[in-house]
Order: sequence, then C-alpha cells, then structure tokens
Amino acid sequence: MARLLTGYYRFLIRYRRTALGPLWLIVGPSLFIAVLGLLFSEIGATEPKTLVPHLAIGLVLWTLFQSFVTGSATVYQRGRAQIMQGAQTRQDIVAVDIVTTFLAFLHQIPIIIAVLIIYSVALTWAALESLAGLALIVANGVWLTQTFGILGARYRDLVEIFQALMRIAFLATPIVWMPSPGAQGGVMGTFLIFNPFYHFIEIVRAPLLGNPVAALSWIVVVSITVVGFIVARIMSARYARFIPLWI
Repeated sequence: MARLLTGYYRFLIRYRRTALGPLWLIVGPSLFIAVLGLLFSEIGATEPKTLVPHLAIGLVLWTLFQSFVTGSATVYQRGRAQIMQGAQTRQDIVAVDIVTTFLAFLHQIPIIIAVLIIYSVALTWAALESLAGLALIVANGVWLTQTFGILGARYRDLVEIFQALMRIAFLATPIVWMPSPGAQGGVMGTFLIFNPFYHFIEIVRAPLLGNPVAALSWIVVVSITVVGFIVARIMSARYARFIPLWI
C-alpha cells in the first residue's frame, strides 16, 4: 500500500501547477489520433472505422511499453537520493516507478473507450482476454526496470540508445499502419513474427477489436516474460550491490 501511495503522489507531482494536470496525457494522443484519422480518411488509404480503433489502442499501449523501456534506464538515477539515504529499497523504487507509469496509462484509457464508442466497436466476452495481455505487459515492465535499471546505472548512455531504438521500433510496428490481410505468409509475416512489440500489442488489441490472438503471440510474450525474470534475478544477484557506487 505504501508503494501505491508513493507512486500516486509522484504521479500527481509531475503535473503540479499545470493548467490541465493529468489531462495532458489525453490531449496529445487524442490530437494525434484525430489528425491521422482525418488524414487517412482524406487520402482513402484505409477506412477510418478500421484504422482509428487500431491506431488508438496501439498508440496507448505503445506509450505504456515505451515508458517502461526508456524509464528503466534511469530508474535508479532518479531514485539516487532515496537509495543513498536508505529511505527506500531497490524493490521499492522499482515498484513506485511501475505504479507511476501504470497510473499514467490508466489516464489514457478514456481515449480507447471514446474511440470504441464513436466507431461502434462491439465488445464481446473475448475482450476480457486483453486483461491477461495487459497483465503480461506490466509484468514485463517489472523485469525491464530491474534489469535495465542496473545497466543504466552503470552505463549512462543507455537511455539515449533506448530512445533512438524506440523511435525506429515505433515505425516498424503496426501502430500507424496496418499489415495487409495476405501478409501472414510473405516477407511482412516473417517480419512481424520477429517483432516482439507487435506480439505484445496484439495480445491486448486483437481481443478488443474482436480478432483472435495468434497462439504464436502468446508463446512469444510468455517466453520473453519468463526469460526476462530469470535474467533480472541473475543481474540483481550479481550486480545490485554496485548500484550505490555507480549512481
């Protein structure tokens, strides 16, 4: 409970003295989705009723995953004072960072709800499958923060590398574009298979849009989750004691 409250207060502090507060988390993505949806409707590339829900869900999920990845590299640097003073343990700092990031994600959920209502996307009981996918994304945020937090404490350039890679990954992942129906058996299908971000987004987005989730996506995500926690445990056991020295 203390970790939840600390994460909540830290989230509120981010938007202290701003005019809209946490509503800024909605404004930016909403404008992006609206403008891009209007653009595609004008050029006739894809029907808005198909593209906009695909885009809205993908963009909100991408924001969550990107926050986990880029934030992980600086988590212990940002918690330097607490670590040096002994005010918080390493596990507390990771937990607070995860809670803060997830709260920001929850504030963007209304965007998805609004888009689903506007474009009359009917939800079925299969949509509950997306909750399992979301839980796996958050679980991966934990091991990412633990592992890359240690590496980021040692190598300060890691955050810059992550930011550059995530820009490329955003364009390479079906968020602002949609794979063609016949892509599964071609070069694009192979490309998607080896894109882990696609699988993480798909296990949440597909059920919400009434599409089945490929078994391969679950296998990839679960495998990455298990291997990730094993790596995080090894990294913590070997290098966690050096964090105060590195930061």
